[in-house]
Amino acid sequence: MKRRKDILASTILSLMSVAAPMRAQQVSIVADGITFPIEQQQTQTEIKPGWKIVDIQLKSTRQRYLWGNTAKQYTRDTRPQFVIDTDTLLLSDMIVMKLKTKKEYRKIPKAKIQDNECIYVDFNTFIIEPHEEESFLIRPTQPLEPGEYLITWTTLSPIGQLEDWFVWPFCIK
Repeated sequence: MKRRKDILASTILSLMSVAAPMRAQQVSIVADGITFPIEQQQTQTEIKPGWKIVDIQLKSTRQRYLWGNTAKQYTRDTRPQFVIDTDTLLLSDMIVMKLKTKKEYRKIPKAKIQDNECIYVDFNTFIIEPHEEESFLIRPTQPLEPGEYLITWTTLSPIGQLEDWFVWPFCIK
């Protein structure tokens, strides 16, 4: 019985340590002059087994997705404005990525961040202005196509055994 309690306590502590670094991050979208916070989500990962040839399993692949057919926060502006409270993360490590939409979920094209087509936040792709202490207003220089997107940082630590990501999804209608 004592061993079970020890295992439970260590599991709770490890879960708390995973979630703790993220509490200070805040991403908001500005629509019609009103700032709406974007709810942070965790990606879901599924391992798809590869082909089996003569009892040999070929390489399995990971697929990442977000549940729900659309993000909760959306805008009609193709050049949306965001308020980013960075705290300890750098804007240069931030990316915007377009998602593939399915009937009941949104799929991230490739399992690794660096393998996806991403828009990195820098002075060539975004207008960046200081907003408040440790906070910035950013806006893409070029219009984004309508669709589902996410914002994340390439330097965030992966979560759990399947290395899920923390992301901030939004939609352009």
